Amino acid sequence: MSNSNLTILSVISNFVIVVLKFIVGFLTGSVAVISEAVHSSMDLFASVITFFSIRISSRPADDDHPYGHGKAENIAGTIETLLIFVAGIWIIYESLNKFF
Repeated sequence: MSNSNLTILSVISNFVIVVLKFIVGFLTGSVAVISEAVHSSMDLFASVITFFSIRISSRPADDDHPYGHGKAENIAGTIETLLIFVAGIWIIYESLNKFF
């Protein structure tokens, strides 16, 4: 199975997980399940970023990019790292609000 097919599978599976968690969360009224659905949405967003970065990085070298497009994966990794960092700050902020 190619990398592109694996990333498509990752996007689809994350999408299904997000939808199911939101449905269950709203049907049961569970804030914990809805929170987990939001967390899974971040995973879905990261999967979409990975999908596009692999598609871009697999392009052959051209006149504008004589060494290829491989750096797209590094940029995607940086974006995903920033997402995790922002989520961590948000978790700390919310935790401190609940604590005080």
